Amino acid sequence: MSSTPAKKKAKGQSEDAILPMTDGYMQQIVRREKNYEFRRYRISSSVKRIWFYLNAPHSAVVYICDIDPARARNPGDDPLPEDGLGNRKFNTRHPDWDRYDFAYKVRSVRKLTAPLHLKEMKERFGMKGAPRSLVYVPSEVLEKVKPEEQELLWTDDEESTLDREAHEQKAPCTDRGE
Repeated sequence: MSSTPAKKKAKGQSEDAILPMTDGYMQQIVRREKNYEFRRYRISSSVKRIWFYLNAPHSAVVYICDIDPARARNPGDDPLPEDGLGNRKFNTRHPDWDRYDFAYKVRSVRKLTAPLHLKEMKERFGMKGAPRSLVYVPSEVLEKVKPEEQELLWTDDEESTLDREAHEQKAPCTDRGE
């Protein structure tokens, strides 16, 4: 096999990405203490959901979070609200945050009803190893693990992105230009 399934083009691929995370930082997001995820690189604006792979000893995708597009620290950009862990350091360009120039607002957290373990990711979905950086979610995973069917732990929207998408697909169009 010449290509890694996680890299090949797939329906929905650009909306769903896997990122590695330590459990400690993930629990800060779950507890709503940390409301932005900070990265040194810009994630494509097409990515709407991050599937967080918890590093060892978990070695599994356990959470899915809806995110907003990147916020940057360019001259003239509005600062982040200082209501979560790391936000103030991001705004003030604290030395510990050097090169962490992109912030992604976490809009919701879902917990997988059955974690997607590394062994299964390798055996069933052809992944070569644990994600070390951003990897798009393989289409085969999206077919097996439906984000909207996972346990919603919290959302700061009236409806999460997934709930809106599911509702839009089920509801008939009622806009008659009135």
